[in-house]
Amino acid sequence: MSDTIYVAFATQKGGAGKSTLTALVASYLHYVEGVDVTVIDCDSTQHSMYVYREHDLLVTNENPYLKRVMHKFYTKFKKKPYQILLTTPADAVTVAESHIDEGNSPKVIFFDVTGTINDEEIVNLIARMHYIFVPITTETGEMASSISFANNVHNRMVTTGRSSIREMRLVWNKITSREKSRLCEVIDNYISKLGLSSLDTVLVKSNKFEKDGMKLGNTGVFRSTMLPPDKRLLKGSNLEELVKEIRSVINV
Repeated sequence: MSDTIYVAFATQKGGAGKSTLTALVASYLHYVEGVDVTVIDCDSTQHSMYVYREHDLLVTNENPYLKRVMHKFYTKFKKKPYQILLTTPADAVTVAESHIDEGNSPKVIFFDVTGTINDEEIVNLIARMHYIFVPITTETGEMASSISFANNVHNRMVTTGRSSIREMRLVWNKITSREKSRLCEVIDNYISKLGLSSLDTVLVKSNKFEKDGMKLGNTGVFRSTMLPPDKRLLKGSNLEELVKEIRSVINV
């Protein structure tokens, strides 16, 4: 019986940052903390993780600085980049199980998935997750959508026991300061009445999240599926703190 943990960052509305969070957390765990991970890209509407990987391969090949960074990193790392497997929501768990049966042993498999709760295949996939993290922002539409999605999952899957979900937490993203704003605290109080809760850590709103290697020069990358985030960019992002809290939730 595999002890691999299935984790998904999921929402039902684009813009909250689920794919970015998947890439950031997966890369930090794999490249910085040495936790073996795999990513299953089953967001058939856009396949963001697959697009990220193709982009990262391109920029690291075209950018001389990043090419040197990559060579230096992998000389020490001694492991390959984590795999990103492309599939559909219906086949995602089967692909994950086959990946493990083939001799791979990731500690965590991240599923990048659309979050609509009205599609049977996606509902079935979400129900197979062990942990779900729902990105939420202070933008009104995205906030309402994230809360609605989390509430549906909580009521239809978590409280009924009709799923593999052990815990679900919301994750405040794109916040203007390192601490939760007054609005975040108000919403946290509201969602607690629904039986929901958010992580203590927030990810700040910053242009460093756009540093993906496109600009030439000695500019490091923050979001990459091939490299760890540049240490110069980590300060003030709360990414280290977020990963630490997520690890405590999923017991990794």
